[in-house]
Amino acid sequence: MNQFGEIACSALSNGHVADIKMVEQLVAGIEAKLYGDRGYISQELKIRLKDQGIDLITYHRKNMQAIQFCASDEYHLRQRNKIETLFSLLKGQYNLVTSKARSLHGFLSGIYASLCAYQLTHQNKPTIQIKESSA
Repeated sequence: MNQFGEIACSALSNGHVADIKMVEQLVAGIEAKLYGDRGYISQELKIRLKDQGIDLITYHRKNMQAIQFCASDEYHLRQRNKIETLFSLLKGQYNLVTSKARSLHGFLSGIYASLCAYQLTHQNKPTIQIKESSA
């Protein structure tokens, strides 16, 4: 999700594939900061993304040393609830997971119809104000 509440990129995978394994595919060709939850903590992933021009920023786990963030990074990490709001909207209002498709084509059509309906019709998209860091 970008700062305007629009879906920037999407990918489908099996249910047993961890989100962390799909990150590189989702951000290919993008240079930006990527804010993730604690499930995305991985030194190897952080290095690979840094090579692509992407800064991965996550909170630390309880058993890890605390990390000092600049004010803008702290703000953006706290905005992750907007992404959860987007997931709730897609599932509830746009029927993303309630489809009873009879074929793979029908299944994929339902998913993309839900995503398109959100992009085209949802007026109050959860937006994130961009805060520039002074560093």
